[in-house]
Amino acid sequence: MKKGIIRNPLWGCFDKVRGHLEKQYLEPRYDASSGLSIDELMDNAKQYLAEHKEEPRIVQKANIFSLVLSQGQIEVDEKDWFADRLNHGDLLIKIRREWHLEVEEKHLTKEKQINVQASEKGYFLAELDVGHTSPDWSCILRYGPLGLRERARQARKLAESEQKLTEEKRAFYEAVDIVYSAVIKFIRRLSVQAEKMGREHPQEQERMEKVARSLYAISERPPQTLHEALQLAYIYHELQEMEGENVRSMGGFDSLYYPYYANDLKMGRLTRDQAKELIQFFFFKFFAKTQGLLMGKNFYFGGQNPDGTDRINDLSYAAYEAYEELATVDPKLSVRVHSKTPDAFLRKVANCIRSGLNSMVLANDEVTIPTMLKHGKTPEDAYNYLLIGCYEPAVAGKEISCSMAITLNMAKSVELALYNGMDPLSGKQIGIQTGEAKAFRCFEDFYAAYKKQLAYQTKTAINITKTFEKYWPVVNPSPLLSGTMTECIQQGRDVSAGGAKYNNSGCMCCSFASTVDSLFAIKTLVFEQKLCSLEELQKLLKEDWKSNEQLRLIAQTRLEKWGNNYEQVDKLGRTLADFMASIVNGEPNNRGGQFAAALFSIDFCHKYGLLTGALPDGRRAYQPLSKNLGAVTAMDKEGVTALINSVTKLDFTQFPDGSVLDVMLHPTAVQGEDGLNALVSLIRTYFGQGGFAIQFNIFDVNTLLDAQKHPERYANLQVRVCGWNVYFVNLSTAEQEEFIKSAAQIS
Repeated sequence: MKKGIIRNPLWGCFDKVRGHLEKQYLEPRYDASSGLSIDELMDNAKQYLAEHKEEPRIVQKANIFSLVLSQGQIEVDEKDWFADRLNHGDLLIKIRREWHLEVEEKHLTKEKQINVQASEKGYFLAELDVGHTSPDWSCILRYGPLGLRERARQARKLAESEQKLTEEKRAFYEAVDIVYSAVIKFIRRLSVQAEKMGREHPQEQERMEKVARSLYAISERPPQTLHEALQLAYIYHELQEMEGENVRSMGGFDSLYYPYYANDLKMGRLTRDQAKELIQFFFFKFFAKTQGLLMGKNFYFGGQNPDGTDRINDLSYAAYEAYEELATVDPKLSVRVHSKTPDAFLRKVANCIRSGLNSMVLANDEVTIPTMLKHGKTPEDAYNYLLIGCYEPAVAGKEISCSMAITLNMAKSVELALYNGMDPLSGKQIGIQTGEAKAFRCFEDFYAAYKKQLAYQTKTAINITKTFEKYWPVVNPSPLLSGTMTECIQQGRDVSAGGAKYNNSGCMCCSFASTVDSLFAIKTLVFEQKLCSLEELQKLLKEDWKSNEQLRLIAQTRLEKWGNNYEQVDKLGRTLADFMASIVNGEPNNRGGQFAAALFSIDFCHKYGLLTGALPDGRRAYQPLSKNLGAVTAMDKEGVTALINSVTKLDFTQFPDGSVLDVMLHPTAVQGEDGLNALVSLIRTYFGQGGFAIQFNIFDVNTLLDAQKHPERYANLQVRVCGWNVYFVNLSTAEQEEFIKSAAQIS
């Protein structure tokens, strides 16, 4: 050590460097001498594409990927345990957009026009969903990039020897080889840069030397330590997103990393506290990247094995302790729960939730696993599911679920059934003709018309999605992602071409409670109580209830509503859910898979609300629609037990793309030991009655009101929005008001 240099400690320093690390993506530094600028990279990419127009699209993608990794500017933060930074300027995503536009202009003009119009009217949104993927993390860690490349080379040799190496397969294997060769070189570039940073920052030299050694090691072999495993995972995450597919699940944290953690402790490489701090550095990178403004990344914990044993281990607790100490909105933590989940761990999770660290959803193994078996998954794969994105189950490393390929507004078809297929807001015919209002003599007649509208709406969205999927291989081939998946390698087929074992497409069915309540209101107001005719109701809705506020209040406050354990409403809800599932599940897509139904809405409850007129349930035009499985905001007046009883009357095995119940509780309900026990009991009760997934907000309305008035005082106040949580002060006023209304209901 040079005279006068004071080395910073390796451990116990996270809090000291936290502020610095929080800015590493906001104020990135890149070594100008390490590579080309963004403009130079783009010029080289365009030149390459111009000179190699005849190459298969997947090979073009791979070579541009390699160009960026080998020529882009890099940097390693001397205060961080993890290296990853590459100045790529989203080049590959920009090229993907150009390819997508090219395909739309040549082949999809009609479909794009229909989709845009449908989206603008709040009808549906169909899209090529490349945003809900997860690689095979177990393969990434088992093989490392060098091993993954070698696996692909051996598969190519086998296909060649069996005379099965088609041109499509040849291009696929070549692309996988190119990208993983590039990954290896990139990791070594980072290793050299870490050594350089150690020389330039002598006080951090020891850390940088360890980082450099870890990087070089994972370029040569699979990871052997916790640090190496986490380092590889983060680099892979960054590179897949650079390739053009969002990583929406980081896998089972405690299952994947426990062997490295346990061995490090056994060999004396880390203490438990040091491992926790390393995890803090790792978790914090996800927050630094999003700043709490994006949806974030999902790690899951726990779950059961085929023999019924539980997967919770000491790393589960250590990671949650690290999360508690961080107190950030990212990353997202999910928990797979079953009857044998240890109470001690569930209490730790519940304690996080009630303390405001609610970046988590809990999923029910004892419903999810049978659901996956019912819809074609093998037992081995069903037990190895993860939550991809928000709460959509998918088989780890074997499924490209495209879980949000379709977003469907079920409430819009209520409007269309009332107006014979015409959208009352735009005056345009977007549905089919199912009869004028005066033609319906009973509720059954109207309900039949509604179901016809809903079926047409769904079929139209499915057909557009299928057409989009047909062109996926030329829009966004993904050799990096495909290289992790065993079936892709065995078949020599990219994920974009249906190379994964499972290739389903999700249909997200939004505004469930708003739809149920509206249908029940028509049944009650028009056909049972005869307070108005259907034609009169139609006119009232078109004018946003302005001429009969009294009737609107009856519809809104005096009728039975979904989420209160009312038999007739719940029966209608079950019938509607069953029908929705029947028109989605099993429909073939264009990737060798099927469409799968989901009952959730995420933030489309607001987006579609702005595009939906007044509804028969008393809702005024343009107001938010119901969210996920829950009641319309502030309409669950009988309490959380009644809400659970309503929701669990649904058959969730019919919704393989997932569902979730949002529960808001007052802080006094979960205070102290009794409150903690009550929260754990509520979770177990919901799951015991057959619930699929659940998430919480614990609020006092006065706190939210004060936060709205004085945001500077509540910078760290978290709210669970949908499949993600954000800081309350970053929400729009309209979104804040919905939380305030819900909190007022339970005060």
